[in-house]
Amino acid sequence: MRILAASDIHGAVAMLKYVLRREHADILVLAGDLSNNSLHEARNVLRVAKNYDLNVVFVPGNMDPPALLDMESFEGAINLHGKVKNILGLSFGGLGGGGISPFNTPIEFDENTFWQKLSSLNDIDVLVSHAPPYKTRLDIVRPGMHVGSKSLLKFLEERQPILCICGHIHEAYGTDFIRRTALVNPGPLMWGRYAVIEIHDRSVRLTLKNLNS
Repeated sequence: MRILAASDIHGAVAMLKYVLRREHADILVLAGDLSNNSLHEARNVLRVAKNYDLNVVFVPGNMDPPALLDMESFEGAINLHGKVKNILGLSFGGLGGGGISPFNTPIEFDENTFWQKLSSLNDIDVLVSHAPPYKTRLDIVRPGMHVGSKSLLKFLEERQPILCICGHIHEAYGTDFIRRTALVNPGPLMWGRYAVIEIHDRSVRLTLKNLNS
């Protein structure tokens, strides 16, 4: 299976079109912040994928409109927030939104709510989360300061899916591991960053890419 992973699109439809022309994939995973609190922008982003023969899944990010949270699907893309879906033989679960912040963004949850949502997921192969797990390479906003989710860290340590795709912290793009779980923050697509993930016999290969290099 080949997964094209992107996050933090923030309405950058042209970037997504370019990536989809450049890469082939079985599944497109969008890990939140499709828009800047605009249902119209989110619709335009998801409509792009209709012209390509691939499955599309997403979770809303902290900057997406709250109306997205309750949608089972939107423009043909499956919303994974709080749900588990089987796609091409792998089970995908999702967690949308960001943690509580001083910025009062549109979709924020406290750790108890994060844990409730995560606990409702059955055993999964792939977790798609907008927020990154706590104290990893993917949640650092400045040297030594981690702002990820402790509930997400606990979930990954206990359940150990093979892969977690996240976003949210633009500058913390990269890869990491929690026990056997491979982690990737592809970086913001609005900066031209994304990732290609290949899964074969439950072995995960992560490749970070940049349209601007």
